[in-house]
Amino acid sequence: MVKFSRPSSVPSPPPMLDPFVTLEEAGFSLRPSGGVDRLAGWSPELIAALDWARISDLARAIAAAAGCELAGSRIMPDSAVLFGMIEEPRSAKARRAMVKTAPWNEWGATPETVHRFAQEVRTARDTRGILIAPAGFSPAALSTAQELRIEAVDAVALDAALRALPDAKRDFLFVITTAGDFTTPSCPICMKKLQRIEQEFLELPSRTIDMDGLIADSIVCDRLEVTAGCEVTFLQEVRARSITVAGHASGDFVCEGPVILEKGGTLSGTVAARSLVVRDGGELLGQFRILEGELGSFVKPAVRWHWRCAGADGRLECAWVVFEPHQ
Repeated sequence: MVKFSRPSSVPSPPPMLDPFVTLEEAGFSLRPSGGVDRLAGWSPELIAALDWARISDLARAIAAAAGCELAGSRIMPDSAVLFGMIEEPRSAKARRAMVKTAPWNEWGATPETVHRFAQEVRTARDTRGILIAPAGFSPAALSTAQELRIEAVDAVALDAALRALPDAKRDFLFVITTAGDFTTPSCPICMKKLQRIEQEFLELPSRTIDMDGLIADSIVCDRLEVTAGCEVTFLQEVRARSITVAGHASGDFVCEGPVILEKGGTLSGTVAARSLVVRDGGELLGQFRILEGELGSFVKPAVRWHWRCAGADGRLECAWVVFEPHQ
């Protein structure tokens, strides 16, 4: 039987990874925190930073080194890789196993990741499941894996399996696995390396004020709403794309769009906006001026990036490949 996980003195139905001390309190066991030092050799951090295709090849190599007979791999559009194998094929203990590497956008496994894989394993008779999530398993995912009898394998376990190999084999796998660009993910459709694409976003949250009081924080939002019956004073200038007041608000307001005073709503202070709409029963108690001409956006664009396929082969499916960065 191929051993990915650490031996445990406490017996449990399937081989399971312990919740290692590297598990972050709110997340997964491993998150690469910067550049990977290739010269340092194998490490959980290097393994977690590998391209998904290198991870699947590495998992197959470890299983083959343990004497398993391997079937072909099936690559999913989300970059998950599925393959079957027979453990200890020449013994009376021969057993089938289904191995799956988590997709790039689920590098750290959640309970949902485990549940989906368990459903796949159920389609094969007398087969155990091994799920590989390089960035680790959340505590809830580990619990789900134990409940569903799924072996949970992360980069720590892969690193331990590699260190158990003979030196020559371990070093050979290191040279092969880290040759060339070994961290940029590949497109699961055409297998070419993805490109880093940067985009600017102007997303802003909306704010709803439904409690009386003073607000000392600086407010910059998409839509600001002051609900009926609420009385609030803003101590700093408020900037929004639209403002709706059904309660009582006072302060200094700059609005790129309309300011709407609903029935029962009052606004005092200074207001600069593109337009002002006062419903029956609403009242403006402060100074108002109309914003004219081009107004420089008060929203600072945030630059985000992701991995995309250039689609050089002309395959339509490549356009749907979008991978989030792991760091």
